[in-house]
Amino acid sequence: MNNQNQSNSLAVISEKYKNCNLLLPASTEIQLNPFYKYTVMEVQADIKENSGDVFKVGSTKQGNSYVDLFSPAKPLLMKLASAAGIQFDPNNTYGEYLTKNCYKAKAYGAMRMPDGTGKTHCDEKVINLDDEEDRFRLEFMDKSLQGINDEKQAQEAAKLFKGKWIDSQNKWGKPCKAYVIDDVDRQKYIDRGVLVNMTLLRKTFAEKAMTGAILRVVRALIGMKGQYTLDELKKPFAIPRVTFSPDYSDPAVRAAMMEQGMSSVSNMFGSSHPMPALTAPNDGITGTIDTFNPEEFEDNAAFASDYQENPAEDFATSEHEEPQGQSYQQSPNTPVNNKNNEALDMSHCVMCGTNISEKVAKFSMDKFKQPLCMNCQKEAL
Repeated sequence: MNNQNQSNSLAVISEKYKNCNLLLPASTEIQLNPFYKYTVMEVQADIKENSGDVFKVGSTKQGNSYVDLFSPAKPLLMKLASAAGIQFDPNNTYGEYLTKNCYKAKAYGAMRMPDGTGKTHCDEKVINLDDEEDRFRLEFMDKSLQGINDEKQAQEAAKLFKGKWIDSQNKWGKPCKAYVIDDVDRQKYIDRGVLVNMTLLRKTFAEKAMTGAILRVVRALIGMKGQYTLDELKKPFAIPRVTFSPDYSDPAVRAAMMEQGMSSVSNMFGSSHPMPALTAPNDGITGTIDTFNPEEFEDNAAFASDYQENPAEDFATSEHEEPQGQSYQQSPNTPVNNKNNEALDMSHCVMCGTNISEKVAKFSMDKFKQPLCMNCQKEAL
């Protein structure tokens, strides 16, 4: 069902953005447990000649015929790196000049494996312009002597230098026409070829070194081959990965996420005591009310600041005489008798009957001379 819904979603997206270059690798997701899911990303290589995803590197003999071989280029490798979730450490991915003509680039990448463990790889690439110049010089010297097999390069050399066409074979063993430079123009051909290639390389050799280091890390982390046939490239590349994706329909996940959220709030703003919901008195109204729980406080004397310093004044019949009845100067520990001269029940409020703790009862006796709950104490004020 999940795959079917996903296919329908992809079809809708593809239809909506059919006039766009949609960069969206397909994926298949399976929930492994309430917290993690297994995702397989699919990346399709563009094998058209001028796509830039692949480039031809040679050929291999299969049976009685030769099959062209291709290597993944930077655009395809970066799409695969994105699908695999590869991340590069900016503190350890950098380049530096060893000398004026030598640049070393280093890349450090990491990815999460399908079993949830992490995998890291570090690689580097060094480009030395002096070595590259020697390599170009040898390459063009061989071409001038043996013949230029590349059709485009041979056509350009024939326009500028004297020489002749011969029958030859290219580097893949296929017959072709090659252009051999005459001795009189051979050195000119070599010098020009080295100059053109070194001029282009000097502009970008630092970037090429960094790209080379990054792509080496990508190849190593995803275990990619260096060469593929055309038939192999027609198949999509499937990259499995594990991602954190809680299943919020699971009650255990919701409870864990709520606990984590409350913990995060406490870390930012400090912990606070919860406000429990108590059942309302039996007065014909059903429901719950929010009130403080005095047992959450270590010292109930803190509540004294909420009341007047001399509560007896609230009960005075006038400004100059005390209320009749019991004196407020009696010991706080002396129990107050009810109409039947029986000792009061200190564990219940005398007004609403709510259970109260010993500390609340003591505080109420000190201030009101009778056991009252916190709500009734507030009403008594």
